[in-house]
Amino acid sequence: MYLKRKIDYFLKQWKEDKEHKPLIVKGARQVGKTESILRFAKNNYSNIIYINFVLEKKYTKILDDGYDVDSIIKNITLVNSNIVFKEQETIIIFD
Repeated sequence: MYLKRKIDYFLKQWKEDKEHKPLIVKGARQVGKTESILRFAKNNYSNIIYINFVLEKKYTKILDDGYDVDSIIKNITLVNSNIVFKEQETIIIFD
Protein backbone atom coordinates (compact mmCIF):
# COMPACT_ATOMS: atom_id res chain seq x y z
CA MET A 1 0.00 0.00 0.00
CA TYR A 2 1.28 3.45 -0.90
CA LEU A 3 0.46 6.51 1.21
CA LYS A 4 0.37 9.79 -0.67
CA ARG A 5 3.02 12.23 0.52
CA LYS A 6 3.81 15.91 0.06
CA ILE A 7 6.66 14.90 -2.23
CA ASP A 8 4.14 13.55 -4.75
CA TYR A 9 2.74 17.05 -5.25
CA PHE A 10 6.22 18.59 -5.58
CA LEU A 11 7.34 15.96 -8.10
CA LYS A 12 4.29 16.64 -10.25
CA GLN A 13 4.99 20.40 -10.15
CA TRP A 14 8.63 19.79 -11.04
CA LYS A 15 7.70 17.71 -14.09
CA GLU A 16 5.16 20.27 -15.33
CA ASP A 17 7.76 23.06 -15.28
CA LYS A 18 9.12 23.07 -18.86
CA GLU A 19 12.44 24.56 -17.71
CA HIS A 20 12.98 22.34 -14.69
CA LYS A 21 16.47 21.70 -13.44
CA PRO A 22 17.76 18.42 -12.03
CA LEU A 23 16.03 17.62 -8.77
CA ILE A 24 17.86 16.77 -5.57
CA VAL A 25 15.77 15.10 -2.88
CA LYS A 26 17.22 15.12 0.62
CA GLY A 27 15.77 13.95 3.88
CA ALA A 28 15.98 11.53 6.75
CA ARG A 29 16.79 7.90 6.09
CA GLN A 30 14.07 5.31 5.60
CA VAL A 31 11.12 7.70 5.11
CA GLY A 32 10.19 6.69 1.56
CA LYS A 33 12.12 9.09 -0.69
CA THR A 34 13.24 6.44 -3.16
CA GLU A 35 9.86 4.70 -3.12
CA SER A 36 8.08 7.98 -3.87
CA ILE A 37 10.45 8.89 -6.69
CA LEU A 38 10.30 5.44 -8.29
CA ARG A 39 6.49 5.46 -8.11
CA PHE A 40 6.42 8.92 -9.69
CA ALA A 41 8.82 7.77 -12.42
CA LYS A 42 6.75 4.67 -13.16
CA ASN A 43 3.58 6.76 -13.50
CA ASN A 44 5.11 9.55 -15.60
CA TYR A 45 7.93 8.18 -17.75
CA SER A 46 8.16 5.31 -20.20
CA ASN A 47 11.91 4.92 -19.69
CA ILE A 48 13.43 4.82 -16.17
CA ILE A 49 17.16 4.61 -15.56
CA TYR A 50 17.84 3.88 -11.89
CA ILE A 51 21.45 3.86 -10.75
CA ASN A 52 22.30 2.93 -7.17
CA PHE A 53 25.94 3.91 -6.65
CA VAL A 54 26.28 1.65 -3.61
CA LEU A 55 25.05 -1.49 -5.35
CA GLU A 56 26.47 -0.76 -8.82
CA LYS A 57 30.07 0.33 -8.34
CA LYS A 58 30.68 0.33 -12.11
CA TYR A 59 28.81 3.67 -12.36
CA THR A 60 30.95 5.57 -9.83
CA LYS A 61 32.94 7.39 -12.52
CA ILE A 62 30.06 8.64 -14.70
CA LEU A 63 30.23 12.13 -13.19
CA ASP A 64 34.01 12.51 -13.65
CA ASP A 65 33.62 14.54 -16.88
CA GLY A 66 31.21 17.01 -15.29
CA TYR A 67 27.54 17.34 -14.55
CA ASP A 68 26.22 18.33 -17.96
CA VAL A 69 23.59 16.01 -19.36
CA ASP A 70 25.50 15.04 -22.51
CA SER A 71 28.58 13.93 -20.54
CA ILE A 72 26.51 11.92 -18.06
CA ILE A 73 24.55 10.19 -20.83
CA LYS A 74 27.75 9.44 -22.75
CA ASN A 75 29.40 7.95 -19.65
CA ILE A 76 26.36 5.88 -18.68
CA THR A 77 26.26 4.50 -22.23
CA LEU A 78 29.97 3.66 -22.06
CA VAL A 79 29.33 1.61 -18.93
CA ASN A 80 26.20 -0.06 -20.30
CA SER A 81 25.52 0.22 -24.02
CA ASN A 82 22.09 -1.42 -23.62
CA ILE A 83 20.65 1.65 -21.92
CA VAL A 84 18.48 3.70 -24.26
CA PHE A 85 17.71 7.38 -23.76
CA LYS A 86 14.48 8.78 -25.19
CA GLU A 87 14.11 12.56 -24.99
CA GLN A 88 11.17 13.67 -22.82
CA GLU A 89 10.43 10.02 -21.95
CA THR A 90 13.48 9.17 -19.85
CA ILE A 91 14.18 9.91 -16.21
CA ILE A 92 17.56 9.20 -14.64
CA ILE A 93 17.53 8.50 -10.90
CA PHE A 94 20.77 8.45 -8.93
CA ASP A 95 20.60 6.87 -5.49
